[in-house]
Amino acid sequence: MHQDEAAARLARQVTDALTALLEHDPPRPDTVDRFDWSSSTLDEMARAVMAIGEIVDRCTARSLAEEDPEGVAVKARELATAIVCRRNSLLAESAATRLRRTRPGPVRRAG
Repeated sequence: MHQDEAAARLARQVTDALTALLEHDPPRPDTVDRFDWSSSTLDEMARAVMAIGEIVDRCTARSLAEEDPEGVAVKARELATAIVCRRNSLLAESAATRLRRTRPGPVRRAG
């Protein structure tokens, strides 16, 4: 198999895997904490975006010395950062929810 065909086949597998994840129903098992599942999934998506940006940059560079003329790598980093920010907000929400569940209610005086 020619190297370009192998790269195209691998890219198709990535697309198929992402499509399968998008179509996966239910998106998470009922026994798994929503916040934990979301956090792990978003971490992986941020890594995937970074890898995709790097691959696009390598495929489109006119020379080894050229540095991302279209800003693909920068935009990929920005998207990955946005994904991680979303994950962090979910983690903060999770921590607040868990804290409310474990915190005892107000103490009432008998009177």
